[in-house]
Amino acid sequence: MLLQSPAAWPTNSTPWLICLDLQRDCVIPGRPRYDAGNAEVAAVCARVLALARCEGWRIVHSQVRDGHAPLAPAQGFHSPIEGLRPLIAEPMYFRRGLSAFANPEFGAEMLAARGERVFLIGFSLADSCLATALAGIDAGLRLTLIEDAVGAVDTAAAAGARAALEPFVEFASSRRLRARGLEVVS
Repeated sequence: MLLQSPAAWPTNSTPWLICLDLQRDCVIPGRPRYDAGNAEVAAVCARVLALARCEGWRIVHSQVRDGHAPLAPAQGFHSPIEGLRPLIAEPMYFRRGLSAFANPEFGAEMLAARGERVFLIGFSLADSCLATALAGIDAGLRLTLIEDAVGAVDTAAAAGARAALEPFVEFASSRRLRARGLEVVS
């Protein structure tokens, strides 16, 4: 049997949103994943997430759990950022690797996204977002990274990650996403 290209896969035109590592650890000063710009990134993530929910997109969340962090730590640093918590209908996949695809259930869920628009927001471009985007490309996904909704602690590493992704991933701003999202609805 001859496999079709992703462009020929059926589409129901429901976009997907991957929310990656929207954890308090990224917005609390003094934490290793903190950057002063992350508060603005979290605000943009909130606007993108609200738009996706309003338009009925399929939303999936993934959070990293390193070997030293229990699932419910007393400090709550690994808890979702207020306003960015998953709704009951939005699955949360915990992983120990860099890529969200390190969780096999996440990978299985994303098979349904083939042929659909898949948007990516979260933290951090130089590691988790890069690894997830590359794994998503290998899985046959058509990805768009929302630039102003992706945090990066190390700007030099983020620039390298962006350069690595440019041939494979579309980049868009949240302002462009809003216009595109409204076009999808009409």
